[in-house]
Amino acid sequence: LGSASFDRGVGLSHDTGAITHHIGPDIDAERDFLIRDLSAAGMLISTSEISGIGATKTGRNGGGDPYFTDGKAVVGVLLQLPAQDEPLASGSSSPCRYEK
Repeated sequence: LGSASFDRGVGLSHDTGAITHHIGPDIDAERDFLIRDLSAAGMLISTSEISGIGATKTGRNGGGDPYFTDGKAVVGVLLQLPAQDEPLASGSSSPCRYEK
């Protein structure tokens, strides 16, 4: 389970004045980028879309940054990689070996 947002900068919270990060407003673009990137890397077995919470046209996050979304959620099922001590099978759809 996860989510993604584009950190466009560091600054002060619009509400508290504390140092924080600021996100880009189009959170759907980052969701779609993440799914495309995982798919291009051969790391997804499948994807499906669910309606989620519905659209938000003028939302604000906890730091006061504006955002908008279609409210949809994309479920991506990740490819299970072999344990670190197991070799990658030849013909594996993943060209990378990930180390902990």
